[in-house]
Amino acid sequence: MSDAVSPVLFRAADRPGPAAVGPGMGEEALGLNTDAPSPHAVHKVGPNAVIQTRLALIDICGAGHARALFSEAGLIDWFDLPPDSMVSAEPVNRLNMTLFWQLESPVFEMLMADAGVRTGRYILENRIPRPVRRLLQKLPVWLAARALLKAIRAHAWTFAGNARVSIAPGHPAIIEIRSNPIAVPGCPWHRGVFEMLFSGILGKPVHVDHSTLFDGQSCDRFMVRWNV
Repeated sequence: MSDAVSPVLFRAADRPGPAAVGPGMGEEALGLNTDAPSPHAVHKVGPNAVIQTRLALIDICGAGHARALFSEAGLIDWFDLPPDSMVSAEPVNRLNMTLFWQLESPVFEMLMADAGVRTGRYILENRIPRPVRRLLQKLPVWLAARALLKAIRAHAWTFAGNARVSIAPGHPAIIEIRSNPIAVPGCPWHRGVFEMLFSGILGKPVHVDHSTLFDGQSCDRFMVRWNV
């Protein structure tokens, strides 16, 4: 498969301008990228970081408790009318950390993982054209995984704002987010997103491990493994 497949992997929706998206999806995207975003850039992420968390929270905790938690985070307007376009990462992070502190650890982990899976499923069903999905599902697993990695890197704004995102193919495939603007301990939301995307495209059970590295700034590393 030529690299021409990966640029059309995701449909554009609520997408920022080219300068915010970063480099294209050429071969250079497969190495560890060293370009840092502007320190003055405002992080914006996709609305599903709110929409799917709200839905998962209602299912797990009930609508009343969910609304109270949004209110605690100062985001009652988002509960009553969820956003439908890119949103600032700061209030998303505030919501996530409110949930982290207010919920028991197992509930928080389950909630955020569920919200991540829902987000990944939304992307699969609404942002990856069906013909492209079918094509990728017919490819050797390593080739489909490589194309998906490149698409994730090119569309990283949806889950990482303007943070620096690096990818490396292989098994495990590696995704790194430096100074992740919506990171929470263990990053269960991001793990859920990646697990759903890779399992949906590869047609195999997928497991994503997470570790946090520090080399002057925080770095969330996700290691994606699938049954071979």
